[in-house]
Amino acid sequence: MRYDFLKDDYLVKIALQTDSSYVKLARDLIVFVIDIYRNLEPSHFNGKLVVFFEKEDSQDFQPNTLEKFYDKGMLNDAYHSIVFQLFQNGKLPHIWTNVDTDSIDALLSSDGFIAYVYENEEEYFIVNQNKIDVINSYSCPSIFALQYHELKQALLMYKNERIKSSSCELFKNCWADEKRIYFKNKPEDCMQISLNEFLKNRLRGIDIVREYNLGASKPVDVRVYWNEANRAALIEVKWLGRSVKDNGELSTPYSNSRANDGMQQIKEYLDLENSDTPIVITKGYLVVVDGRRRGIHKSKVSRISLQNGMAYKNTELTIANDKKYWETYKNIEKPIRMFAEPICEK
Repeated sequence: MRYDFLKDDYLVKIALQTDSSYVKLARDLIVFVIDIYRNLEPSHFNGKLVVFFEKEDSQDFQPNTLEKFYDKGMLNDAYHSIVFQLFQNGKLPHIWTNVDTDSIDALLSSDGFIAYVYENEEEYFIVNQNKIDVINSYSCPSIFALQYHELKQALLMYKNERIKSSSCELFKNCWADEKRIYFKNKPEDCMQISLNEFLKNRLRGIDIVREYNLGASKPVDVRVYWNEANRAALIEVKWLGRSVKDNGELSTPYSNSRANDGMQQIKEYLDLENSDTPIVITKGYLVVVDGRRRGIHKSKVSRISLQNGMAYKNTELTIANDKKYWETYKNIEKPIRMFAEPICEK
């Protein structure tokens, strides 16, 4: 991932408050942080991360307890704090874990160093006791790990530009009729293909696999993998509404309970993924394509009023409390509902 450092406000502030040597150190800090975030996802991390340079490279933070950092796999463990010290002379970084708050505060209130700090979805630099905030306008906690932000933005674009009015040619194949009242029999395949192709065209540097097999009762609908960032996303696609069987009969309507089933599946997928590939950072997403209509169930209809066609447009999903996994697990996102509008009678 490339960053235009010259446009970053925090570097300008560092330059104004210090000298060019600190700007150089800040750039080196950023390169290291981006690399660390290949094994540590900020949105999954519950602790405090500190990465710093001591300007003169003359002393260690806590010399009696330091470890040389060369095994990124250790970042998969849970810590309440991680401190890295970097060196200008090319020495291996030093790392300390589970450092007490007083020691970190003493470090951050010292002179002659520059530090990057991340905690509680906030990131900033400290230079000679001056705090310099990193402005973040993204939907993720760090501007140095944007993969899941970019995926979420892509899913929202897919919702608004492809699903809402069925403007995606592949998604149009999901409908059994021109008015978009009923889905065709078993429309999940073309939904997966539609989403798969959209993400392939929208996101760079990814591998996408449909029907990804984890050994669960059914494969994951879509798996997105960022090789350069060591991240993956498991996406389950559910649909709500009514479909038409191949013989022309109406099938059983799919209602809100399908979303709850989807949340349970996402949880199971992540448990399996974390067991199979524990070093890959993974987040789970549920996409719900909502094609529910009112007044279409007693008998098959060929046209629909605006009132009935849009009856569920603003009806949010009802997820059972024990299925609201996004409130407990940082690696599960809140479901994304995508309402697909019918063509209504004027």
